[in-house]
Amino acid sequence: MRKIFSAPTVINMEITDKCNAKCVHCYNFWRDDNSQYYSMKESQFDQLVDEFIKAKVFHVVLTGGEPFANFDVLEYGFKKLTENGISISCNTNLMLADEDKIKRLKAAGVDHFLTSVFSYKEELTDRIFNVKGAHEKIAEGIKLARKHGIRVSANMVISRSNKDDVYKTAQYVHELGVQKIFGTRTVPSVNESGNIPENLQFDADEARYALDQLIQAKNDFGIMIGTLINYPLCLLGDLEKYKDFVGRGCPAQKGHRMSINANGDMHACTHEDISYGNIFEEGIFEGYKKMHKWHDESYLFSECKTCPYVDVCNSGCRMDAFAYSKSMSGKDHLMADNPVFTNDYNLANEPEVLEKLDRYDFFVPKRLRFRKEKDFYLVNIRWANTVTCSNETAEFLMRYQESGEKFDLKTFGEAKKEILSLLYFKDVIECEQLNSDSLKSYAGLSYDNIDAL
Repeated sequence: MRKIFSAPTVINMEITDKCNAKCVHCYNFWRDDNSQYYSMKESQFDQLVDEFIKAKVFHVVLTGGEPFANFDVLEYGFKKLTENGISISCNTNLMLADEDKIKRLKAAGVDHFLTSVFSYKEELTDRIFNVKGAHEKIAEGIKLARKHGIRVSANMVISRSNKDDVYKTAQYVHELGVQKIFGTRTVPSVNESGNIPENLQFDADEARYALDQLIQAKNDFGIMIGTLINYPLCLLGDLEKYKDFVGRGCPAQKGHRMSINANGDMHACTHEDISYGNIFEEGIFEGYKKMHKWHDESYLFSECKTCPYVDVCNSGCRMDAFAYSKSMSGKDHLMADNPVFTNDYNLANEPEVLEKLDRYDFFVPKRLRFRKEKDFYLVNIRWANTVTCSNETAEFLMRYQESGEKFDLKTFGEAKKEILSLLYFKDVIECEQLNSDSLKSYAGLSYDNIDAL
């Protein structure tokens, strides 16, 4: 049974509904009906930060719409969050960026942007954004961010229309200075459920073809790769080959994520149209409780429940299942009918790692943050990366974090060698003597329960 949290650990917060683009795959489909737009005010932001502090939220992503369209609140919000010890990041298409705005956000503590690049081809990017000149404006925004020392990742939403462009797009953004590219599958919006346009479709062979291009780009250019929406592990089959896409899982089902619209409506998933109340009226705890079906395995596809990887995969994408089957507990359309895992991967049993754990001392970095739950702890590693730990393990980590002392395997417990290995790989603990760059190549893998091994 999955651990149930008291509150989310990460918030996707839309500070405005306004957007300077109308992407063909956008889940905010209602923007076409001339509805009223909302933009958050500073006083409302203050209310939200108070809620986040009470809930001990670790990380907040400010997004939109296009967050630069409400720039003063964007800048104010980042300052307010960092002042209160909450880590931050920003999702933006960067088309409205200029030198002054980038400098101001840098001064406010922003060190990362997630932007969107849909193709290396200018015409196709502009067409997907429905904005003439989008391709050039985004490139200029990326260059400005890198000029001022802000890391940039690029999200490429992949469908049938751009599946052949993945490798060259990865090369293109790498040359612009992007550190990581996400090959994210298109998930049709809820209003297209059962009637999905051809250009937004994406089958299993096309998905593997796109991911193969990303793997090749990683090997050729050294760019990091991943996905923002889970691919079913039974689609991948060879988990060693596709290890960079194994770790995403579903943040909503795991209980980590809450999405908040600019008007205060709360959702479990950014793609979801169901509201679980308004945070300004009900507060974060009440809204989170209403999301229990996301958290208690109610939405798992029935045939996934006996899969050994169900706690990593979370039954693929539930909004994809709804789009293709009209059921939240339906089958993700990319799932294999007869799953075969040809090359399993177990992070904590890497022989090279287990051998070296006996030799060295470890320490607990000051960046770790802890949140006590009913029968366990949540340990935030950095940004939105949070894992669960037993009371015993977490309290051990807190003691050594406070003292600053180092410890070895004998001190930690020789019977818990695999747990120590996982703590190291997940970047919970550090070792000055080990080559972390080479040994942590699998650190993103979604082993969220440290003591489950």
